[in-house]
Amino acid sequence: MTKVVNIRIGDNNPPVKYDTKIDLAPEDFVVVESPNGAEWGVVDTNPYEQKTSGQNYLVIRKADDNDMKTIKLRQNDAKNAVKVATDRIEKYKLDMKLLNATYTFDGGKVIIQFSSPGRVDFRELVKDLAYSLKTRIELKQVGSRDEVKTFGALGGCGQVCCCVRFKQDFENITIKMAKTQGLSLNPQKINGMCGRLLCCLNYENAHYIETAERMPKYGQEVQTPDGKGIAQGHNAIKETVDVKFHKDGVFRTECFRACDVKCGGCRKHEENI
Repeated sequence: MTKVVNIRIGDNNPPVKYDTKIDLAPEDFVVVESPNGAEWGVVDTNPYEQKTSGQNYLVIRKADDNDMKTIKLRQNDAKNAVKVATDRIEKYKLDMKLLNATYTFDGGKVIIQFSSPGRVDFRELVKDLAYSLKTRIELKQVGSRDEVKTFGALGGCGQVCCCVRFKQDFENITIKMAKTQGLSLNPQKINGMCGRLLCCLNYENAHYIETAERMPKYGQEVQTPDGKGIAQGHNAIKETVDVKFHKDGVFRTECFRACDVKCGGCRKHEENI
């Protein structure tokens, strides 16, 4: 077991996992190692244990007074970089949206994140920025999900988007998940603030798949405590089945618990009985 902690690199970047050997608390400023060398960040969570080790970069130290002076300087440098980059993007008429800028701890490099609907030829922009800011430039294009994760937004549920609150990675979400759960395929209903399929479609998908396998199909004959009938549908959350009966020219529909309905073609249902 090793201790890990979520840390936001720079001011607006989403949290990333880091291994730590020191005690930290949320909102502590730290210096960490990264592919760009030493960087500064802000602790997002209390340290917690994780089974795997050696997969994350390491927290070097908690920021002291001298480190905080350097961090304040880098924050001011980043604000200036945003102003300069915004001006140059307008100058070259580039179809890109500037998200944020972060300087490495030693000030030798600035990472500028942006989003764009397509590929952008920013070679002239990089040359101009390198000349104006007198440092190395890294322009990093991110997707729509990362854009929302960076700035934050409220989802349709009324809460801050999951990617901002706790999600570290993005799973593969498919339209099949929405179909499995019987949801309307209206994009306004199943797309998140990023315009992509809702991450939460994956949370209960396994339950819907497992429940569907042991439920009768629509139109299938089933045996109930009230006799034989025809399955009309099921509720995966309540685990109930609607069954239609026909007797003496009269149709009626009743709702039964799934455990009270038997169907010869439901293999898993028969196994559970």
